[in-house]
Amino acid sequence: MSNAAIDAAPEPRTRRRRRTREDVVERIRAAARELFAERGYAFATTKEIARLADVSETLLFRYYGDKATLFDEVVTAPFNRLMEDFVALHPDPRDPNRDADARRFVRAVYTLFEQNQEMFRALLFQMPADGRGQPALPFGGLDNFFEKSTTYAAQDGATRADTAIAVRLGFGMIASAVLFQPMLFPPHTDREALIAALEQMIADMMWRGRSD
Repeated sequence: MSNAAIDAAPEPRTRRRRRTREDVVERIRAAARELFAERGYAFATTKEIARLADVSETLLFRYYGDKATLFDEVVTAPFNRLMEDFVALHPDPRDPNRDADARRFVRAVYTLFEQNQEMFRALLFQMPADGRGQPALPFGGLDNFFEKSTTYAAQDGATRADTAIAVRLGFGMIASAVLFQPMLFPPHTDREALIAALEQMIADMMWRGRSD
């Protein structure tokens, strides 16, 4: 073969390494978080998410079924996993070591909001309401988090009668402290002091009046 023919010959195509399921799943989740943060839920399409993740839309549907399920996986499921892990470690709410670990749980929820604050802000400020005044976004996955949190706290006989409300208020306090931080606090507010205040207020709200 002449040198000219060799130069004109196409280079052999490099075979792309076969991706693992874990790699594909994480690529889809990361792409979903990025587009939910950039466009909100309504305007982030599964086609665009698949393109950003460099997977086929068919594969995305195979793993998640639809956009609402994918939303639940990247937005609400992490909170549910935090709660499940906490209850697994501390099945008895009367455990004397529970308070210290409950404070760590508050910190973990704060950190989760903090790490994904752009996405949560986009979802919050682009959240329309349906005809019944309820959020049109599929936040129903959080109901499981609230129910498990309430059931866990209610096992302590000295808890407040309005535990279900206290659980949601505590969650809202953490979310607000992160998402509305530029509005609520001056620049350079000490993060540790803020988390410590949240830990104390939520502990007082959830278990005020209980005796060990």
